Amino acid sequence: MPITKVTSAVLADNSVDSDNYVDGSIDTAHIADLNVTTNKIANDAVTHDKLEARFTAKQDITATSGTINLDSSSYGIFKLTSALTGATTLNIESIKKGQVIDILVTGSQTITISDDFTTSAINQAGSGVYDGASSNHIQVVCVDDNDSDAILIYSVATYTSDTDPS
Repeated sequence: MPITKVTSAVLADNSVDSDNYVDGSIDTAHIADLNVTTNKIANDAVTHDKLEARFTAKQDITATSGTINLDSSSYGIFKLTSALTGATTLNIESIKKGQVIDILVTGSQTITISDDFTTSAINQAGSGVYDGASSNHIQVVCVDDNDSDAILIYSVATYTSDTDPS
């Protein structure tokens, strides 16, 4: 007599593999952690909401002098909300290769850029210089995040409200 009904009590442990599932029958609760591979994600399917905060979040900073730590693992934009009042070191922490951060700052003070790598080269691109009388945009890209030989490149430009780029 043929079996007409199979219950879980009849099946041996680990006896059913994925070839026996009905297509589309696996739901989120039954996908093991860390088991969705890149080729299972459709092109252009990752939205802004799925990106790490390091690429999407802005930190408003009220400090106006001294060493200001910029945590690049949590933010991609750092806005110093008041003009600098004293010498300032912008210390970039936890930046990753290929990551770009933006720093918005003003105030007629001396600025130094540092990082949390053991050994690094911090280089300037272009000829823009910090202008304490204006609003400044400092952009930093991490070219290499090897702790013993990291490379950061920054550029500086002033900015103002203007809808006509010509």
